[in-house]
Amino acid sequence: MRIPYKRTAVAASAASQLGSRFPVHVHNATTSSQILTSAPGFINLYTFDGSSFTTTLNASVPGNPSWIEYVAPNKVYAVDEAGTDMRLFHLSHVGGGVAKLSDPVAVGTGSPGAVHLEFNPDKTRMVSAAYGAGTVDIWDIEDEKELRLIKTIVSTGELGPFKPNQDQAHPHQTVLDPTGRYFVVNDLGTDELLLIDSAGDSWDHRVAASTPPGCGPRHGAFYDYHPGRSANYVVNCELSNDVLVYSVSYGADADVTFTEVQSTKSFVDAVPDGAASAEVVLSADQKTVYVSNRLTGAAADNIARFSIHRNDSISIQDQTPIGGIQPRMFSLAAKGNFLFVANQNGANAITAFSVKKDGSLSDEPVATIPMPVYGGPDAGPTWLKEI
Repeated sequence: MRIPYKRTAVAASAASQLGSRFPVHVHNATTSSQILTSAPGFINLYTFDGSSFTTTLNASVPGNPSWIEYVAPNKVYAVDEAGTDMRLFHLSHVGGGVAKLSDPVAVGTGSPGAVHLEFNPDKTRMVSAAYGAGTVDIWDIEDEKELRLIKTIVSTGELGPFKPNQDQAHPHQTVLDPTGRYFVVNDLGTDELLLIDSAGDSWDHRVAASTPPGCGPRHGAFYDYHPGRSANYVVNCELSNDVLVYSVSYGADADVTFTEVQSTKSFVDAVPDGAASAEVVLSADQKTVYVSNRLTGAAADNIARFSIHRNDSISIQDQTPIGGIQPRMFSLAAKGNFLFVANQNGANAITAFSVKKDGSLSDEPVATIPMPVYGGPDAGPTWLKEI
């Protein structure tokens, strides 16, 4: 489900003040890190010092880069959810706490409505899930001066019963598996997990599993991989607010099987009417899974925390209000000690939480960026990561 976004000139005015500092409670001061974000019409970079954000880049860009990815040392790939263009920018630091984003150095035309990017292990191929078109695009990105579309896969499965959200195929994410060979596509519209085989640049695909009708699989993650034998895959259902766990078996001759072994909810208590889960993030130690819950009707939406047990099952532990509404995306710091949330609406556009040893989050944000910085309601960021 795509929630309408609003691009506003106010965001350009407010966020263009490089060096603007947004402090909140001083907590766990740490070495500073760089947080890259995107919002409709903008790509921003902030320095985060453990208790505040300082703006180092506010760049106006075409379209709606609802999902971007950074590839060191300087590449920023960006979808345009509102169009068909895929863009590559270069990011550079010019000193004095200021960064610069180039004009697009390469532009490719792909399927409309792309919402996610994933790479093969050597970063020569990029896989894009096009929610709006019901397709998956494969890009050759070896030449940084060219984005070359080499294949488009059309999702043709039977549509799910949840209308209008399942009115067509809606690939929402592509996830590289632990072997580095396969990509799993979560199709919200068809209630299917597609499996794409990248071996030999063939990009053959098949249905790996069907989720329960009306699930609307959105985002997922692999955990507990045993090379050549097995893994587990956890995926959230945006429409039913279920969280599913699949056992994944690897056999000979590209024989990969997905078997559902668990289904639970993304809420501790009853699921609010109209709620829609969004992002799934796995901790680096593979002991915790986080799921964001949107449209809960509360003053702030929340992130649910699940523990992963020795038998690979998961159980919900708690929910933390995130100080904003519509947390479409969130991510963990490289060291796992902070969790950053991108809110499309509500009081705060960006919130940061400290992460305790057991994976639980601080009760209150340790730093925030207020929504007016992004121009007001519905204009908040859709993506953020430490780079």
